[in-house]
Amino acid sequence: MSTRYIPQVRQAVIPEDGGWAELTDGAVLILSIPEWTESEQSLTEEMQSVWLYDRGNDAYLYCFKLANGQEYAIAFAKEHAGMLLDDERAKRPFALLITAQPLLSEGYAPYLLIPDVELKRHPKAGW
Repeated sequence: MSTRYIPQVRQAVIPEDGGWAELTDGAVLILSIPEWTESEQSLTEEMQSVWLYDRGNDAYLYCFKLANGQEYAIAFAKEHAGMLLDDERAKRPFALLITAQPLLSEGYAPYLLIPDVELKRHPKAGW
C-alpha cells in the first residue's frame, strides 16, 4: 500500500499561459511556466500528486513530487488559470504537459509530461 502524499512545498507558481489540446491518447492541458527551466521529459510510476483547494485565494493547487524527491505546485486561481479547469476536458482524466517555452513557440522541449491527472473538485470551491 502506498503512503498518502502530503506536500511540503511552500509556494506555487502561476502558469504564464495555457491551453487544451486533443491528442490520440486524449486531452492534454499544456502550461507554460517559464520559471521551470529544468523540466524532465519523463516520469516514473513513483510520482505522487494531490489536488488542494486554497480558500483564501480561491484557487486549486496541483502539487506533485517526482521520484527524485523534487516537489512542485501549480496555482489555478479561479479568475486566471482556473478558467482552464472549467473546460469539459477537466472533468475526466487528462495529461498535463508543462514547458518553460511560450505556447506559440515551435517546440516544447524540454517538457514535463504527467499522464492520468484527475481533478478532485473541492465541495467548498463551488467551481
